[in-house]
Amino acid sequence: MKNIFRITAIALLSSMSLMAQDRVFNYTYQSNVLNKGVKEIEVWTSVNTGKKDYYRQLESRVEYEVGLGSNLQTSFYLNSKQNAFYDDITGEIVMEPTEISFSNEWKYKFSDPVADKIGFAGYGEITVATDELELELKAIFDKKIGNTLHALNLVVEQEWETTTVDGKMKTNQATKYDINYGASYTLSNKWNLGAEILDRNVYYNEDHATHSAIFAGPCLEYHVDSFWINLSYSPQVVGLHNPDGSKGLNVDEFTRNNFRVLFSYWFK
Repeated sequence: MKNIFRITAIALLSSMSLMAQDRVFNYTYQSNVLNKGVKEIEVWTSVNTGKKDYYRQLESRVEYEVGLGSNLQTSFYLNSKQNAFYDDITGEIVMEPTEISFSNEWKYKFSDPVADKIGFAGYGEITVATDELELELKAIFDKKIGNTLHALNLVVEQEWETTTVDGKMKTNQATKYDINYGASYTLSNKWNLGAEILDRNVYYNEDHATHSAIFAGPCLEYHVDSFWINLSYSPQVVGLHNPDGSKGLNVDEFTRNNFRVLFSYWFK
């Protein structure tokens, strides 16, 4: 009887899988993957503001995602990033050149957040730019309990950036390790309201310095048919570690305010 119930539950989940990839959070990932042959276009826009002086960063990602079957999916991203900041020497706003990069993601679901005791997925992503290479790994855990969804991500990312010093090539390395937690409540069959807590850390090999900060804020998700959209605001609430020994928020490495909108359309 127990096996029959499990098989029925999995069959129902499979029939709902076209909507299973709906993301409830903007920073915290869920374990669900697309079914074989299902495709999805996602557009990300992040606006990050607030340092010691004027600062604004605009990040955009366009993602093409496809389900490969057997709990596996892959994605391809085109990324862009541009920063503008106040230069206290010239007294002007300086706009840095736009950075363009390409990413490839692979995600495999080991267990389901509804049919199993806990959902679990492994995630890997590589990003290539003209002067930078990044490798990111995630362990994704989530669980659906009644009208609530809980998700936890353990993230590590290694970065290599090539620069020149006195006319010689040099590669700088940085290691990022984050812990992201999201909790959401289903308001209706179209709306989810939740919050995320992000523990972000960056270690620079060159000067052996670590930057750490906590971010927390609300997120709102809406979905209908084959479309969904997420809105979130994740301000920095406390700076855990500033290498210069200063107290308060870490606005050397991070920003005070982080806004993100993510919307998607899936199709066969």
